Amino acid sequence: MTKRSSNMLFISFWDICLDNLPEGTFRHRRLTADDAKGRIEQARQKNKLLGLTKDDLLAPYRKREHKNHEGLCKVLKKHFEISLSLRDFVSDSNGDGLYFINPLNCVQLQSKDQLLVITCAYGLKKKNKDTLLEYKIEPTTVKFHMIESKEDRK
Repeated sequence: MTKRSSNMLFISFWDICLDNLPEGTFRHRRLTADDAKGRIEQARQKNKLLGLTKDDLLAPYRKREHKNHEGLCKVLKKHFEISLSLRDFVSDSNGDGLYFINPLNCVQLQSKDQLLVITCAYGLKKKNKDTLLEYKIEPTTVKFHMIESKEDRK
């Protein structure tokens, strides 16, 4: 793990890993969509926003994961006016046009960092006789979970 500035807002869709959490005490709470939107916009303005993912969304063998990720971004925009895209979850290697995902397991919360985990559930799309079963994100199930480190670490 590399040195970085503090007061970061990390975002993950669906996942968290133990590497994100150093030993100590944490607080988990739910945010409203408006609160999540405000925090994302504020972090973006301060260049303190970093999207994380456990899947290599750029790999050709992860098309389903990429589609699900893109689907959640669209639901967030349409139903909550929260602008996130794949661009928020990738980095450019030294500005040379070589992009890579920001791995979920390579970031550990430090003092004053926050991890916003966005979750959702899927429901069946209306089916017509010519299509297979398809699933879509159910917007009413989108939840915003904030995980924060507390200062009283040993």
